Amino acid sequence: MCPPSKGERPRWSFNVDHFVTSTDTLYLLSKEGKASGGALVSAFTSAVAAAGEADGVRAGGRMPTPMLLVLDEAANVVRWRDLPKQYSHFGSRGIVVMTILQSWAQGVGCWGEAGMKALWSAANIKVLGSGLDDEDFLQARSRIVGDHRELVTSVSRGRRADSGTESTSLTTEATLTASDIAAMPRGRALVFTSGHRSTLVRTTPWMERADADLIRESIAAHAPTQSGTTTAGPRLRAVPSDEEDNAA
Repeated sequence: MCPPSKGERPRWSFNVDHFVTSTDTLYLLSKEGKASGGALVSAFTSAVAAAGEADGVRAGGRMPTPMLLVLDEAANVVRWRDLPKQYSHFGSRGIVVMTILQSWAQGVGCWGEAGMKALWSAANIKVLGSGLDDEDFLQARSRIVGDHRELVTSVSRGRRADSGTESTSLTTEATLTASDIAAMPRGRALVFTSGHRSTLVRTTPWMERADADLIRESIAAHAPTQSGTTTAGPRLRAVPSDEEDNAA
C-alpha cells in the first residue's frame, strides 16, 4: 500500500500464510477516530484469522498450534462486524480470540444488542474487571453468580429475665449484588467459565510475576526514551495513481 520512496531499500513483504504457521507475534496498532488506520487494522486482522482458518482446514480441521488473537479496544479500533458470528467457529479451528471491551454498552454500540449477546454467549471464559457501572448488565451478572443461604437467629425477650424465645430460619441472599460487583477494587476480577460457578480472583500485575525482570529488560531495550527519541522506521506516504505508474 505504501511503495518505497526513490532510493529507499525495498521493504519486507508480509506473508500471512507463512505467519500463521510460525511462532512469530504480529502487533497491529492504530489510533481511533476518522483519520486512523482502524479499517486497515480490521482488514489485516480478518486476513490473519482467515489464513489461520485455512491452515486448520489443511491440517484436518484445527490449527496444529493454536493461534491467539488479542483484540484490545475491539469496539474502537478493530471494528470487526462479523466477529460475533465467527467467535465459536474460530474456537473449533484452533483460533483463540480474546476480546477486550471497556463495557457491555461499548460492545452493543459496535455490534448491536443481538451481536453482543452472541459474542458473550460464544465466549468460554468471561472476565469482569473493576470500574463497571452498567446497572442492567451488573444485575444480570449478579443473577448468574447466584444466591446462598444464611442462617438467621432471632431472639425475643420477655419482661422476666427467664422468659423469651429464640428461633432460627434460613434466608436466601444474593452472593454478589450489582453494587458489590460495581465496587470491586482494582486487583480483583470476577471470572465466569463454562461448566463452573463464577469465581472472584486476585489479578497479578506483571511486576509481581516470575518473569518480571525479563519484561523490565525488554522495556529498557525497546521502549522509546523519555526524551521521545525513537528508532527510525520506514517512512509511510500515500502514492497517487499517476506517480505509482511513473515509478513502475
